[in-house]
Amino acid sequence: MEKPFNESWFHAPGMNGPGDTFLLPGAEAHHLRTVLRVPAGARVTASNGTGSVFLCDTAESGDTLELTALEILQTSPAPPSLNLALALLKGRDLEEPVEGLSQLEIHRIFLVTTDHTQEVKGQDHAKLLDRLRAKALVGLKQAKKAWLTEIIEPAALRDWREAWPDLKLVVTAPGADSGLPGPGNPYAVAVGPEGGFSEREAEWFAVHGAGTLSLGNTRIRATHAPVVAAGKLMGLGLA
Repeated sequence: MEKPFNESWFHAPGMNGPGDTFLLPGAEAHHLRTVLRVPAGARVTASNGTGSVFLCDTAESGDTLELTALEILQTSPAPPSLNLALALLKGRDLEEPVEGLSQLEIHRIFLVTTDHTQEVKGQDHAKLLDRLRAKALVGLKQAKKAWLTEIIEPAALRDWREAWPDLKLVVTAPGADSGLPGPGNPYAVAVGPEGGFSEREAEWFAVHGAGTLSLGNTRIRATHAPVVAAGKLMGLGLA
C-alpha cells in the first residue's frame, strides 16, 4: 500500500467503498494544491465521517480535484458511545469547547436551552450552527477521525430528551459519580450554562433517573466544563 501524501486527511461524505468518487470543495482543492503542494495523482486519506477511512487517488476535475477511493484503510461500524448536551452560551462562547470536543471521539453534540440560558438578543442560531459545524469538520481532519462529530440544532432541554429517549442520561453535578453507563453503551452527558442547572431541572434529572458525573470541588466555567467532563470520561474508559 502506498503511503498517503503527507498523510493529508479529507472529508468525503457519501464515500462508501472502493471506486466511489468525491469532488473536493474549491477551498479544499486550493489548500491541497497551494498550501500542501499535493500534485494531482498523489494519494491522500479521506474519511466519510460515518466510520470509514479510505486511501484515495486524486485527479484534476475542472477547477477542483476529484478523490477516488482505492481501498478501505479503517472501518468503525459503531459510532462513539459518548454524546454531549451543551447548554447554549452567550455569543460565541460555545466555539472554544466545541473546537476541542470535536477532536475527540464524540458522536453528537446537542445544543439545549435551559432555565439559566442567557442568549444575546437576536442571536442567529443558523449562523452559530454553521460556525460550530465548521469547527467539527476541522476537528475530524485534525484528529484524523473516522466519525464526524454531529452538531444538532438547539432545542429546549425537555424537548431534546423527548426526541432522544434511548440515550442513557448523565448530568454533571457536585458530589460522587453515580449511574454511569458501561463501556460501549450510548449515553449523553448534560452540561449546564453559567450558574449550572436550576433546582427545578435538577429535580427533573433525578426523576428521570439520570446518572451524575462529578467534575470535582472547584468551580469550572461553562466553556471549560464540557472538555473537563470528556477528559474524565476518557480516563474512565467510557469515551
